[in-house]
Amino acid sequence: MKAASEAQPQADRFAWVPSPLAIALGLTAVTAVAALFLGADIDTVATSWRDGLWNRPLLVFAFQAAFMLVLGHALALTPTVDRIIGKAVDMTGTTNARAAATVAVVACLAGWINWGLGLIVGAVLARKVGERAQSRGLPLHYGLIGAAGYSGLMVWHGGLSGSAPIKVAEQGHFADLAEIAGIPAAALPDTLPLGLTVFSVHNFVVTGALMVTIAVTAYLLGRKQDKKALQGPNLPPTEAPLPKTPLAPHLRILPTLFGVLLLVLAGRSALSHPDAARLGFIDPDWTNQTLLGLAFLLHGSLKRFLRAIDSAIGGTSGILIQFPLYFGIMGIMSGTGLVESLSMAMVRLSTPETFELWTVLSAGIVNVFVPSGGGQWAVQGPLLIRAALDLGVPLDRTILAMAYGDEITNMLQPFWALPLLGITGLAAKDILPYTVRFLGAGLAVCLLLTALL
Repeated sequence: MKAASEAQPQADRFAWVPSPLAIALGLTAVTAVAALFLGADIDTVATSWRDGLWNRPLLVFAFQAAFMLVLGHALALTPTVDRIIGKAVDMTGTTNARAAATVAVVACLAGWINWGLGLIVGAVLARKVGERAQSRGLPLHYGLIGAAGYSGLMVWHGGLSGSAPIKVAEQGHFADLAEIAGIPAAALPDTLPLGLTVFSVHNFVVTGALMVTIAVTAYLLGRKQDKKALQGPNLPPTEAPLPKTPLAPHLRILPTLFGVLLLVLAGRSALSHPDAARLGFIDPDWTNQTLLGLAFLLHGSLKRFLRAIDSAIGGTSGILIQFPLYFGIMGIMSGTGLVESLSMAMVRLSTPETFELWTVLSAGIVNVFVPSGGGQWAVQGPLLIRAALDLGVPLDRTILAMAYGDEITNMLQPFWALPLLGITGLAAKDILPYTVRFLGAGLAVCLLLTALL
């Protein structure tokens, strides 16, 4: 297999892909033109865009999402998680089929826990599997293994860090949506706890089926590669790991103390929450507090923790720049009446029986242009809530349908693959033939279950 780490710069490999920032700006222009076409004047469009761009509650959410990615990445770099990854490498065996299936399962489980954790754990595991194959001269299709490492992004939005389920679990979020969508606040609940979305039987069935489908698809693709004459992967060199030196006990006290304190407070707030039985305590703040406590505790050293944060923080640039642009799109949609027009169009196309299917498909299409789940919820959420109320479709099923459409089409979205490509040394063309197959299999299963359940 040809190495994906030739001297050509990383940016050159993606010359054929529009940059995520260009997509966000282009979508802003399309939204503004659509609003003007429907009769809004230029001043209204400009004012609505500005108000959305600097919407304070949504900017708080942008920081929450960025912090979640950083902490998930930092947690993946702890010695404990690294040992778990090492054990997973030992389970991958010596065949492409077993390696691809194992990497996919681990990436999906980690991705369900936290999208940043799943992305980095999948990438690191794929890299280590490739390194072992290279050192032992084992035949391995490294592109397939890299695609399997990316598959955790196919189940994240139905997991603990899913943007839409977490956001609707927050107090006051439905009130904000009601104002944006132009509907009475009394028509919406105060919150929608994760017990009704992420931890619902419906979501467990769909997400479990997706994980099984991904693992089986990876195994079958690996079996096809096992029948070919493959060479071991030629991976790019990595930096030498930092020497592990024993820490004096007094250097462990501060991070351990703060880690335990954060976790105890998270547990206390969970137990004392009035809706604890339905996991109403899980929101972005609780999730980030738990991740921060675990990162402090498992790194065991402030120096190691800060090094992990330095490695992770570069991945947040897309969120920090693009989220406000998507919030501006939401501002145009709500301030010019565009969201109401689109909502009515979806109602006319849908029936109560087909609305969830249309939601999965529409969310998948939007995700190709809006790579962030949080940004997509900001743009599409008010529209879906308004349409669901008009059609009498349960809000929890609507939110999950959007989550499924968003997560499955991540296999076509190069934006979130960039950290994995950087870690593995692969190029987009190496993993795309396999991520497209994951997408096809996952979408078929999701649509079938959505229609039957």
